[in-house]
Parts: sequence; C-alpha cells; structure tokens
Amino acid sequence: MEIPVLEKPDVDIDAVRAYRRRRVLEQMDAADVELLVLLNPVSLRYAADWREYPLFQSRIQIYDLFVDPDGNMTMHGGYGSDGAAVGEQHPTHRLNSFDGGLELEEYSRRFASDVLTATGPGARIAVEQINPSVVVALREQGVRVVDAEPLIEAARYVKSAEEIQCLRHSIAVAEAAIDVMRSATEPGITENQLFSLLHQVNIANDGDWIDARMLCSGPRTNPWYQQSTDRKIAAGDLVAVDTDMIGPFGYCADISRTWAVDDTPTLQQRDLYRRAHSEITHNAALLEPGRTFREVSEKAFQHDAEFIAHRYTCLAHGVGLSDEYPKIVYRQDWETEGYDGEIMVDTVLSVESFVGSERGGPGVKLEDMYLVTADGPERLSSYPFEEELL
Repeated sequence: MEIPVLEKPDVDIDAVRAYRRRRVLEQMDAADVELLVLLNPVSLRYAADWREYPLFQSRIQIYDLFVDPDGNMTMHGGYGSDGAAVGEQHPTHRLNSFDGGLELEEYSRRFASDVLTATGPGARIAVEQINPSVVVALREQGVRVVDAEPLIEAARYVKSAEEIQCLRHSIAVAEAAIDVMRSATEPGITENQLFSLLHQVNIANDGDWIDARMLCSGPRTNPWYQQSTDRKIAAGDLVAVDTDMIGPFGYCADISRTWAVDDTPTLQQRDLYRRAHSEITHNAALLEPGRTFREVSEKAFQHDAEFIAHRYTCLAHGVGLSDEYPKIVYRQDWETEGYDGEIMVDTVLSVESFVGSERGGPGVKLEDMYLVTADGPERLSSYPFEEELL
C-alpha cells in the first residue's frame, strides 16, 4: 500500500514564532508576571517552537523554559536541538527522579536560586506542571507563584493566518490517512493494523504523534472510548475512528469518521449516522463570534432520551497544537462542568458527536473542525461523509 506524502505549504515559520511570542508576552503583561516558566511540551512548542523529545518531556521533565517580559527565552536542558527561538541554553535543572534521584529538594533549591537571579526577590512568576518541592523552594525564597496554564491557553486561543495554514495542512494529512484506512478496511484486518496506518501517514509527513488509540469496530463502537485492539473487523461492522493527531508543524488534526464494512448498512446504522451528522451540522452553525459558551450549550442539538447517557464529553472544544481551551459541554453537564466565555474570530473548534443507545447496539462517531470567521464558521475538515449511511 502506497503511503501518501503531501507537499508542505510554504509557511512563514518566523511569522508563526513571532505571533506566538507576542501572544505569550501579552498574557504575561495582563497577569503581571515577571517570569514565565514552561514545562508542558505543547507549551514549549508554542512559545519556543521546541520539538525535542515531547512525549518523554510529558512524563520526565528534562526541560524548563524561562521567558522574561522582553521575550528573551532561556532553555534549561537539551540534546542538540538548534533551538532557533531560544536565546540561551543551559544544563537541565534535574527536576525529576530520572536525572536527580529520589531526593529532589536540593535541585529544587538550585532552580529557585536561578529564578531569583533572573527576577530578584519578591517576584511574581507563573509556572506550569512542576513538582511541589519546587513550589516550596520558590516560596521559601519569597517568590510569588501563580499558575501558568491559563496564560498559555489564553494565548493559544486566537490563531494567526500562518497558524491556520499549518492547521489546514495537518488536516489534509489526517484526511489522507483516513482515506488510507478506509481503503484498507476489509474483513479480517484487526483494529490495531488499521489504526497503525494513521501513525504511518502522520510520521511520513513529518507529524509528531497520536494522542490516543481511538479506533474501534462492531460491538465495541458503543459506548465510545474503547481503544483499538487485536479484534478482527467483520463484514457488517461499523468502524469508527478519532484521529487525535498531532501532525506537521506540531498542529492537531482532530477529526472523526465512521464507515460500514463490506455490506449494505442496516436501518439502525443509518439512523445513528444521520443523528450524528445532524448534531455536528446543527452545532457548527452556532459558532458565531460574540456568542457565549453557555448560549452554544443551551442552543445545541437535542437527542432522544436513549442517547443521552452515552453522549460525548463535550459538544465542541478548541484545537491548535492539541486539544485546548475551551471545552463547551452539553446542557446536562453545564451546572457541574460548564464555564463561560466567548467565541472569538480566528479561533478553531472541533464539533463532536457520538451517538449510541444506552440499550446497546452500535455507535457512530463524527467530528469536524471549524474556523470562526467574522461571517461565521468555516469548515476546515472536508473528508466526505458516507453517502450510503445518510
């Protein structure tokens, strides 16, 4: 089977980096912080275009990035990356037991000392995803510590034209992968074999990773969140996939499709598919600038009672370098999980639907990505729906 490799668009990477740096500095200024310390690999990619060992960094934090109010960036740790957006590189602070052993207090104190050198005493700094011992060491030095995650999420929310260009390319790669999987679907192939093709197309096109193994078939399509296994796909099954793909340029393509295998779809399969298609079509039309998250939740598509229990975790969410702020929940979940905000121009959201009855039977997963423009939502993902199921 030939693996498609798409031509990369001529993206102005310097413009991408400059825009993201400006967004970060605006949030630092708004939060009145003198230093931003980043460890999340997605945040490192956003602020400094740092791509080295992202999955390793997600569990063993070998890098930490200092960003000052002038936009100067100092990376601690590194194995040879050119660090084009980073001004200085220094040795790792060893804030993990892999590098620092089981007693991290001394390394935490050294880290706090470096923060004081960068800011002076009494500074207000924003830090994300760091060990409690580090926060203790900082506070012992009189440093005021606040959460960095809300700053970064707010920065990432509004996209530049170049970021949209990156997202379009990542989506194109994901859709090429869906096409490969769709073509390879035949009775006897396993879910894992089929899902591996998404990884192969992504890596062949200079993508990064897949967030989850979200492909299932037949009776495993309901309820959702059953990840791929060695189950052999059979004639008459539905196959459902959610790409969750961190693709080229580090941007996420979050698209879901469901198709039937080698048989005429049943009336039940077609009914579920039509419901899911109606939901994402209805909810996408609500993504207008100025509309609040609560309004979207209140006006969202309503399913029959038997489909409520197995609903997806949200009806829409932000997408950029990964799934991101905001998460807009269903009205049933608003009082316990909802938070308000405003849909803005140049934001990108995935609109989700999972339809599966609480009584059992198959399920259908569909999802598309939309850019919010001044004139309303523009569909970014374009992989065709299944005509035989509509």
